[in-house]
Amino acid sequence: MEYVKFGNTGIKVSRFCLGVMDFPSRLEKNKSIEIILKALDKGINFIDTADAYGRGLCEEILGEALTPEKRKKVILTTKFLVKMEKNNLNSGGCSRYHIIRALEESLKRLKTDYIDLYLLHHPDPNTPAEETLSTLDSLVKQGKVRYLGVSNHYAWQMAHMLGVSALHNWEPIVAIQCRYNIIDRVIENETIPFCKRFNIAMMTYGPLAGGILTGRYKRGESIPEDSRVAGVSFRKMLTNEVFDLLDEMGKISERYNIPLNRLSVVWLLSKSYVTSVILGGSKPEHYESIYPALEDHIDEEDLQKIDELSEKFCYQPFSNQPIKEGAPKAQNWF
Repeated sequence: MEYVKFGNTGIKVSRFCLGVMDFPSRLEKNKSIEIILKALDKGINFIDTADAYGRGLCEEILGEALTPEKRKKVILTTKFLVKMEKNNLNSGGCSRYHIIRALEESLKRLKTDYIDLYLLHHPDPNTPAEETLSTLDSLVKQGKVRYLGVSNHYAWQMAHMLGVSALHNWEPIVAIQCRYNIIDRVIENETIPFCKRFNIAMMTYGPLAGGILTGRYKRGESIPEDSRVAGVSFRKMLTNEVFDLLDEMGKISERYNIPLNRLSVVWLLSKSYVTSVILGGSKPEHYESIYPALEDHIDEEDLQKIDELSEKFCYQPFSNQPIKEGAPKAQNWF
């Protein structure tokens, strides 16, 4: 296992982060615990969950699997925001009321007295940043939380939060969790440059785009109704452009004798700004099949070819500000 420094902190995390979102809905508890323990044996020291995953069940499973001895070696991440109490008007969001209650409930389910990394799951436009950040700062000072971060936020939202924290000398956010893969490179426009500039650790999820980047789905074939890709958000990704890309990636994977899923993950691991890749799955073999990617070697020339083939999946709003590193310099307008 490889380990890297986690942004503006003094801790180190594994390049793979164990994601557990699918555990309650797709796996029996004993299989879930088996995956967790196997990940620890592989050297993974970074685990991601959320109170919303399985309405708290994921946290409970982790609480059972992580004995005190194992817990102290793990960087444990959980998230808050989602409404957890149906009949409570103030449940959910980023208010002081909800954050404190959400953290206490997560601590109980996880059977721990602190969270290493506490993430705001989604933006809350209805709560002032000052209320959210002052509350989170107090939790760090109390020793209940070690580090703060966000998930699914725009760069300007992170900039706002960093500015407010700096103004009041509160604990800053140090990490973001966001979707990133070969066919979803939108964050290369603003999020990645922002994180590189301010040394924000980046945890990426969806490395295989719901299974599309495994090559499982073929052009013209019907999609199984029970698959994740059957949902609208993934189904719309199955375009001719994506299938053309998969055809070309298939040629590269054949030359190196590695499956497409590992090639897709190697591409992510090659990006220095990606701190840790979150692995998810609905079967133990989904995790097992990815672990060897850390040992795979792909020539830089072929990684660049994948960059070029998938460049159409980047969003570039300003032609005078090239996104790609090494691209021609922007025109000097002054």
